[in-house]
Amino acid sequence: MTQADLTHSILQRPQTNDIPKRVFIAGASGGIGQAFCEQLILQYPDIDIIRMARKPELLPEISNVSESIAFDLLDEVSLQTAVGQLSVSRQIDWVFIATGWLHDEAYQPEKTYRTLGSAQLMQSYALNAVGPTLLVKALLEHFPKQQSMKIGILSARVGSTSDNRLGGWHSYRASKAALNMLIKNYAIELQRMKRPVVICGLQPGTTDTKLSEPFQRNVSAKDLQTPAYTAKQLIKVMQALEPEDSGLLFDFLGVKFEP
Repeated sequence: MTQADLTHSILQRPQTNDIPKRVFIAGASGGIGQAFCEQLILQYPDIDIIRMARKPELLPEISNVSESIAFDLLDEVSLQTAVGQLSVSRQIDWVFIATGWLHDEAYQPEKTYRTLGSAQLMQSYALNAVGPTLLVKALLEHFPKQQSMKIGILSARVGSTSDNRLGGWHSYRASKAALNMLIKNYAIELQRMKRPVVICGLQPGTTDTKLSEPFQRNVSAKDLQTPAYTAKQLIKVMQALEPEDSGLLFDFLGVKFEP
């Protein structure tokens, strides 16, 4: 990242008084999601946090959490049920969707098309594109149309077709590219409906989490971020978002990148 690139960062904008009072975090059990909760509390001691996780009973106990809700990102009914527990009379200022899937015990990122298979492709699309998209749908259907909201969804620069120079990681790249398109579609439709919702994709950078752990060997120490640093930066980006940013993709430094 050059200094010239940083001059175009939305973090260079004059600071606003956008202080979130209530934030909804999906994927709160992950490294970035958990750090996001912690950093919000450090910055805004009076904030109210709602967490969603597959197993909320395993989440660490932290202050300022009013609700911890169970959800299954692969089950649309579960998403609707989880969102249905939220009070429509209490405004949510920010939504941060920190979910994502790259590998597990059964699957590793594909280095070649020879290892492509429908099961891994479908799993990646379901968790990286379909689940977050249907969660946003449930939230938009649940809350009043006049309610303003900022929605940030963890995306990835490797999902940018314009930035793809190495190939590989087929299902992950493709599912994040699909997510980016769906974010853009949401933004266009919400603008037409005149709903005061800003929705963006956020690239967290290489963060020291379970998702990136097997692939850190070739990452230099200066390029491997702590979850706390990543969370701080993404909070800054969320703060800086303006209505005209809806549908765009930003990295953790606030610099826009192309899909």
